[in-house]
Amino acid sequence: MNMRIASLCIRALTLAVRFSLIFVLALYFEPSQVGLYGLVVATVGYSLYFVGFDFYVFSTRDLLGRSREQWPGLLTSQGVLFLSLYCLILPWSFFLFYSDLLPWWMMAWVMGLIIVEHLGQEIMRLAIAMGRPVLGTFLLFVRQGIWALAFMFAIWFDPAFRTLEHLLLFWIIGSTCSVLLGSSVFLQFRWRGLVKGVDWSWIRVGLRVAFPMLVATLALRAIFTLDRYWFGFVNSSELLGVYTLFIGIAGAVLAFMDAGVFAFLYPKMIECFKRGDVAGFEDLKASLARQTLGWLAVLLVAGGVLGPAVFSFMPNPLYFEHWPLFWACLLAMGVFVAGMVPHYSLYSMSLDKPIILSNMLGLLVFVAGGALCSVFTTYWAVPVAMCAAALAMGISKQLVLVFRGSEGFSQSV
Repeated sequence: MNMRIASLCIRALTLAVRFSLIFVLALYFEPSQVGLYGLVVATVGYSLYFVGFDFYVFSTRDLLGRSREQWPGLLTSQGVLFLSLYCLILPWSFFLFYSDLLPWWMMAWVMGLIIVEHLGQEIMRLAIAMGRPVLGTFLLFVRQGIWALAFMFAIWFDPAFRTLEHLLLFWIIGSTCSVLLGSSVFLQFRWRGLVKGVDWSWIRVGLRVAFPMLVATLALRAIFTLDRYWFGFVNSSELLGVYTLFIGIAGAVLAFMDAGVFAFLYPKMIECFKRGDVAGFEDLKASLARQTLGWLAVLLVAGGVLGPAVFSFMPNPLYFEHWPLFWACLLAMGVFVAGMVPHYSLYSMSLDKPIILSNMLGLLVFVAGGALCSVFTTYWAVPVAMCAAALAMGISKQLVLVFRGSEGFSQSV
C-alpha cells in the first residue's frame, strides 16, 4: 500500500509540474514561441508510437509469462526491432522541416528527443513489468518533471534562459538522465551466454499482435496532434500559442481522470469480466459512469470559471481576449472524457475491434468536420471538429456496448 501511495504521489507531482510549465511559458514567452513548443510536444509524442510500434502491448504480457532467464534474449531482440524502426521512421521526419512545419534549427533537437523519450518510456514500462512501479514512476518524474522544475527556476532567476533552445536543452538532458538511471534495471539480468541471437519469429508474432492496437492508437492520437498543426496553419502563430495553452489546460482534465478514476476502476472491471461476474462488472461500470460524470462536471465548471479569471491577470492580454476559445477546448475534452466510460467497458471485455473502428471513425469525423468548418470559420474549426470527433467515438462505442455487451460476456464464460 505504501508503494502505491508513493507511486500516486510521484505521478500527481509530475502532472502538477507539467501543468505548471505551460502556464509559466505563457507568462515568460511570446505566444508564438508557446505555439511552437506545442508543435514540438505533439510531434515528439506522436512519433513515439511509430518508433515503438506499440510493441509493449505484446512484449510485456509475453515476458511476464516467461522465466527471467529468457528475458535477456527477448529484450535484445526487442532492442534490435527498435533500432530498425529508428532507421526506418526517423528519416521521414525530414518532411516536417522541408515543408516548413517546423524550423530547420529544431531538427537535431526533435530527432534526439524522439529517441531518448522513447527509450525512457520503454525502460519505465520494463521497470513496472519487473515489479518496481515506484522506480518506473520516479523515472517518469525525471523524464517529465525534474527538468521542467529546473527550467522554470532558471527562467525566473535569469532571463537569458528564456529561449526555446534552452527549453529543449533542459528537456533532452532530463530525458537522457531518465534513460541512464533506468538502465540500472538491466544489471539484474545475466546476459553472458543467454543471448543467442535475434528471435525474428518472436518479433513477427509481436508485430502482428501489436499492429491492430497501434492503428487504433495512431487514429486517436492523430486528433490530438493534427489539431495543433491545423490550428496553426489556418490561424496566426500567436493564436496557436493561445490554443496551445488552452488545450494544454483542458488536457489536464483527462490526465486527472486517468490517474484518479480510470486507473483504479478498469483493472477491476477486467478481473470481473474474466471471472464472468456480470453483476460485479455492471456495478463497476455504473461506478465508472458516476465518478466520471461527477468529477467531469466539477472540473469543467471550475475550469470554466477560474480559467478566464487567471487569464485576466496574465501580462499578455491576448490570452484573456480569447477566453471563449478556452471554453470550446474544455467542452471538446469533456466530451472525449465522457466517451471513456464505454471505451473502458469495451476494453475490459476485450472487444478491441470496435475500439479500433471507433477511433478510425473519430479521425475521419475530425478531418471532415474540420475541413467543412474551415469554410465558414478558421477560428472555431478545430475545437468544433474535435468535439464532433469525440462525440462520434463516444456514441459509436456506447452503441456497440449496448448491442454487444452480453455477447462479450457469453464469449468469456
